[in-house]
Amino acid sequence: MKEAGGISFGDSVKDFARKCKGKQGRARLAAAVGVLAMLLILLSELFPQNTAAGSTKNTKSAQSSTEYQAQLENRLEHLISQMSGAGKTTVMVTLETGEEAIYALDTQSGEMQSQQTHVLLEDGSALTETVCLPQVCGVAVLCEGGGDIRVAARITELVSALLDLPSNRICVEQRKG
Repeated sequence: MKEAGGISFGDSVKDFARKCKGKQGRARLAAAVGVLAMLLILLSELFPQNTAAGSTKNTKSAQSSTEYQAQLENRLEHLISQMSGAGKTTVMVTLETGEEAIYALDTQSGEMQSQQTHVLLEDGSALTETVCLPQVCGVAVLCEGGGDIRVAARITELVSALLDLPSNRICVEQRKG
């Protein structure tokens, strides 16, 4: 296969191989390999690969605190209204804190000190290790059967067991009309 200048690719490789003999030739070869490696790195930066198939991003977005609160209220309302004697029920949940993300850390230790840095993703965001749901502060339950002390005690016990709340943070009252 001849190029425009009349020299084939195979001939130029053979010439380069002849020039690479000896100490000076090895230095030229090392320099050529280094230049080739830098060109490959430059090309990889200029033309990034499509990472859609192997993406490590977490596509599921985290629920906001208000969505979590509303979902918790609806689930408790539905469950309590199914209890014998509870009747029609309305539930209100208060949260102490919002959602909390814990980010992955990379620790580098030396002889005298260690340094921790957040692990960053390709897009510059930190790698999320754990997401903690908001902590429930208290629950108020209004139900038709809330005036009966036995129903109120069973509801308090149920909510306490489900949310790991002490009974002094749960209030059950009679619903009007």
